[in-house]
Amino acid sequence: MITVNRIDSSKRPPLKMLAVGLMLGAVAVSASACGGAKAGAAAAPVAKAKTVNIALTGKIDADKGPAGTFTGKEHWPAMAPSDITFAKGDTVVLTIKEYDDAPTALPAGSPYGTVAGGTMTVNGVAGTTVSNANIAHTFTIAALGINVPLTKAPTDGVSTTVFTFTVNKAGSYTWSCMTPCGGGANGMTGSMATKGWMKGNVIVS
Repeated sequence: MITVNRIDSSKRPPLKMLAVGLMLGAVAVSASACGGAKAGAAAAPVAKAKTVNIALTGKIDADKGPAGTFTGKEHWPAMAPSDITFAKGDTVVLTIKEYDDAPTALPAGSPYGTVAGGTMTVNGVAGTTVSNANIAHTFTIAALGINVPLTKAPTDGVSTTVFTFTVNKAGSYTWSCMTPCGGGANGMTGSMATKGWMKGNVIVS
């Protein structure tokens, strides 16, 4: 005997409806995948360049004066703070208050009496050079082509140099003073050769 199982057509989903449901499901999956890819590929926000104001103090190698303006150690002038940090692309406004009132002449033919890598004002007046009769120190980042000649202070006074510049390459650099203001026969030892005095770090992130 052969038994035949009948299927109640009223309980079976129509074939057309089943096909349409499968197509809609495929479209939904595809759209979800595309949306997910776009969301995942969103670029991270880029940091905007800004203006950074940095203040330094040029300390005289004397044993008296206003607090924070002298080192108390002969032949050991200093620049404080000795380390500075900023981001590439920033406009850096470097304000240096110099309290050393003694000129330290550069060797003949030295280029370090001329501004390089930015613009400078001294006591509010724009300038591009400082003469040997008036130069006390320099703030020089040789690897970046930056040089700031610093005018000596008047007796018991202060000279203010403002230097504006931008660095577009991240890295760690060293600034130095190029006048022979330290110890030794040539004035290039002692504070000149010691970080934390007339040499320091420049960190560009």
